[in-house]
Amino acid sequence: MKGIGFKLLFAAATMLAGLASPTFGQDIAPMVMVPDHPGGVAVNGCFRANETLFGPYRLTFCFERRGTYTVRGGGARCDGRMDWHVSGRDIFMDLHRTSCGNRRAWEAAAVDCRPTANFMGAISGAFAGDMLSIRALRCTYHPTVAGVSRRTFTANRF
Repeated sequence: MKGIGFKLLFAAATMLAGLASPTFGQDIAPMVMVPDHPGGVAVNGCFRANETLFGPYRLTFCFERRGTYTVRGGGARCDGRMDWHVSGRDIFMDLHRTSCGNRRAWEAAAVDCRPTANFMGAISGAFAGDMLSIRALRCTYHPTVAGVSRRTFTANRF
């Protein structure tokens, strides 16, 4: 009889502990899987390419509910929208074509990224809420303009 009473008391305590624990499913930020962090890392914030693309143009992009990107350089100032999603450890972006003024536009394009290979460099020591955040990405820009080859670059959080 003593063994059954202890088992019931232990089961009740376990159930109460489960009810009192916080709910982690409420985070709305998509998660990217990275080595040694099986819960994933939140994809959020803004990143700036470390080098120019296609001449003087530098790309900056922000992961928000409605993603945005900017291109600056060569007298151009382009502000556009992007759609994005996460699959495994990859982040996929579709840049929408956008007007840059002065009868110029930035093309629609696809960009795919993943956290840099160095896991400790990819995850910042700072926390975004209760979640670690990505500090650096390695990306490939896939242009839609015929005859223009893709570009690979790194981007850092700012």
